[in-house]
Amino acid sequence: MQNTNTNTALFQINYHNCTIECIYSLSQNKFLFAFVDHNIGFTCSLDNDYASAFINHQDAVEQLRLCREHGTWDPIHFYEFLNNQLPNIGFNQATDAEYIQTLSVSVSNFEDRIYFNHWRNSNMSPRQRNKTIELMGHAVVNFCSDNHIIPIYLDHPTERTLSAFSNFELDYQQHNIEN
Repeated sequence: MQNTNTNTALFQINYHNCTIECIYSLSQNKFLFAFVDHNIGFTCSLDNDYASAFINHQDAVEQLRLCREHGTWDPIHFYEFLNNQLPNIGFNQATDAEYIQTLSVSVSNFEDRIYFNHWRNSNMSPRQRNKTIELMGHAVVNFCSDNHIIPIYLDHPTERTLSAFSNFELDYQQHNIEN
């Protein structure tokens, strides 16, 4: 991705009987996954260079099981599969529309406000922290803690929604704090 100046990659993988649309943010080490032809998805953050995370969207866990079609579901299997596929994946820079579509089905039920809008000076509540981890990743939570800020979300995307996902530090430098 770095060789092609891609900040937010869009690609698809075929996981057994399912196609999964994936968006990855290089700056956030964050994946958004959406099952093609289903209104289900989930998110994942990278731990160093390895994809691993608890999938807290129960419908997505069930859909992964159905994709495999052999009864039980091993939670590590999808991530092992993803890690094995990543070195050979072809990708494109995600457009605003592709990002918004994938985001709209990949997050758990955190109400309708899932689209980043701006930064605000504030302490982060536990609920805000969990929401930010799922929507933007651990790197953003650490950045917010270091700068005593929180991300503010709206129920509709703005011109900053994808740009912040692509490079949240640049967005903060360009726009700083809004009240």
